Amino acid sequence: MRVIKFVLLLVVFLNFYDLSAQDLPADELQATLNSYSDNFGVSIFYPSLSFTKAVREKSTVNVRYLVDAISSASMKSHFDVDGVSSATKKDHGGGDDAPDEVRQEFGLGIQEVMSGGVLKNSTIAINGLYSVEHDYASKTFTSTYTYQMAKKNSTLSLGIVRRWDRVFPQIRDWEKKTNVISYSGTYSQILNAQSIVQLIYSYSEMEGFLSDAYMVVSIIDDAMENFTNYEPVHPGTRVRRAFGGYLNYKSGNNSAINIGLRYYNDSWDVRSLTSSIGYQHHLNPAVTLGFTLRNYTQKKAFFFKPRYLWEEEFMTVDPKLDDLYSNDYQFKLTIKGGQYKGLPLLSNPKLECNLRMNFYHRHNETPNWHSRQKNLYAMVVSFGVRYHL
Repeated sequence: MRVIKFVLLLVVFLNFYDLSAQDLPADELQATLNSYSDNFGVSIFYPSLSFTKAVREKSTVNVRYLVDAISSASMKSHFDVDGVSSATKKDHGGGDDAPDEVRQEFGLGIQEVMSGGVLKNSTIAINGLYSVEHDYASKTFTSTYTYQMAKKNSTLSLGIVRRWDRVFPQIRDWEKKTNVISYSGTYSQILNAQSIVQLIYSYSEMEGFLSDAYMVVSIIDDAMENFTNYEPVHPGTRVRRAFGGYLNYKSGNNSAINIGLRYYNDSWDVRSLTSSIGYQHHLNPAVTLGFTLRNYTQKKAFFFKPRYLWEEEFMTVDPKLDDLYSNDYQFKLTIKGGQYKGLPLLSNPKLECNLRMNFYHRHNETPNWHSRQKNLYAMVVSFGVRYHL
């Protein structure tokens, strides 16, 4: 099973984008504990560790490690796959004989400020990631180029992501591949002392195995009072496009309001609109509070159907391809050390503690293929400690 990635697209804007692109990250060690749980029986616990170190005046290296343990009710269930679309000799589908997964991810990144020629004071960042679990492996390469203009009032950033995945579920006799390439462009502009605006465009192409090997499509024959299970079949290619705009407005000496809007469409006829509003306030030099509300609405893929009457060229039960809407409520707390002498952890000025809590609700028009519920409720909790070296 691929890891459920609870992606929060809009971050509180005060930490959302660093306009001083040539200011390299400080030397630091960061440890974070994350957890995810929902009413569909999925629970994930994933600690991560990150280390950043300057190797010379204008270069830094970052090393990351993440491990997550996953339990999923749908993976513990077994369904006979006896349709002709099942290209396997095994007797079971939709389950896994090692359902409690452990995934490991390793990352290495380099960031450097250019010092000469037309690239002077621009920043280049290169990252590599390798992720592996018992039925899935992924390699990712990312590169970002950032250039500042107009006395640092304007910033242009260009990025590319290349990913190579291998899928080899234990319930199948095959191994399949997925290839992804993505391009992105970001333009940020300081409008005045109170406002910053940002525009983002992204484009990606995917090809290969684009479905989920653990899902099952059931075709019910009402006349015969029986049903046949099939593997999902998705198109072999997918093109994605997204465009977004974000505004950060300083509403007071110690607070800011951020607003975001993002439109998405792809070659599977999925259309979505994401809107968000956030508020961040510095209570004092040590404590910052943030609140964000994010709304998402989506139109389904052209081949998604609540029910299939016969075997078709493309079939799916993936809830992420259905008509749906979701709301995400985020609370964020940052406490900098050195201000509370009586507390052991917070008395150290080199330490910073971060707490984030998200409550997520998603409503699908079609009941989930496994839980038979339309509403997903999830909680994400993240606690991290950052130590400045």
